[in-house]
Amino acid sequence: MPVGKHIIFGDAGKELGLLLKDSDVVIITDANVNGIYGDKLFGNAKVIVLGIGERTKTLRTIDRIYSKLIEYKTDRHSVIIAVGGGIVCDTAGFAAATFKRGTGLVLVPTTLLAQADAAIGGKNGVNVSGFKNLAGTFRQPDRTIIDTKFLKTLARKNFNNGTAEIIKTAAIYDSAFFNSLERKALFELTGKQLETVIRKTVGIKNAIVRDDPEEKGIRKILNFGHTIGHALELNLNRMRHGEAVSVGMAAACAISQKLAGFTLEESLRVDNVLKLNRLPVKIPELLSVAKLMESVVQDKKKSGCSLDFVLLESIGHPVIKRLEIKVIEGIINDIR
Repeated sequence: MPVGKHIIFGDAGKELGLLLKDSDVVIITDANVNGIYGDKLFGNAKVIVLGIGERTKTLRTIDRIYSKLIEYKTDRHSVIIAVGGGIVCDTAGFAAATFKRGTGLVLVPTTLLAQADAAIGGKNGVNVSGFKNLAGTFRQPDRTIIDTKFLKTLARKNFNNGTAEIIKTAAIYDSAFFNSLERKALFELTGKQLETVIRKTVGIKNAIVRDDPEEKGIRKILNFGHTIGHALELNLNRMRHGEAVSVGMAAACAISQKLAGFTLEESLRVDNVLKLNRLPVKIPELLSVAKLMESVVQDKKKSGCSLDFVLLESIGHPVIKRLEIKVIEGIINDIR
């Protein structure tokens, strides 16, 4: 499956060198990436260094970025290059979409989560008042450069954080792809095998986004596991996105058994692939269902007392159902 003309798998150092030579460029990165790769990749470029973690993904950070862009005399012909994980790509993408009504944008994702998901699809956003991605835009980058060599410096916990989105993509779209993920944990794959998996994931997501760029229809299936996952992230600061989505997928599978004809056997297969990749599948006991549901009702897909929820009829065959909040809460109470 083609990954899209604007998505390049290759040598990030070489591609960045060409961009830095020919364009008015501002690089946005974070402290970790800058510490590891700044001297090697950024040269004398203008660089904005963000802090680490979800707490930096805010409108306050955007305001600081705007101030630096003004200082750097950035205009609509400039190019913002985001080099980092999903938080950097989301934040820089939002800044590029809104500063002077839009500048050029290139994404260089450095984590598995970003390469397989966050940097693909054109969604950008920041958190507001504690709610995830409440302010955001749809804005495709001019180019996305994926270099799997970045993954060699990822800690295992950060690598595992990206596997949930790959498993999600297979579960909602391609049963044969899902079958292949059951054989071996992603962290056990060779570099070439892993690149093949990322290419497959990116190709699927890009195809879905191409057909529904603003999430009015089929693109909603990419939210499988995310309604409960985002609620977990809001309530448990130490839970990473991939871990939260993993738990959210397991919960969605349980709901699918009740409401979409998903079998127990297939639900266990999803659980087992998540566990194989050392991802959690249970809602932590320290979080009450009532507290979890307080965050679920803030979901962007909510309308009145119900929301669109992605379920599975079978692996590779999703369905979007409009569910009442009290129905979701009742099933989650049952599975606790």
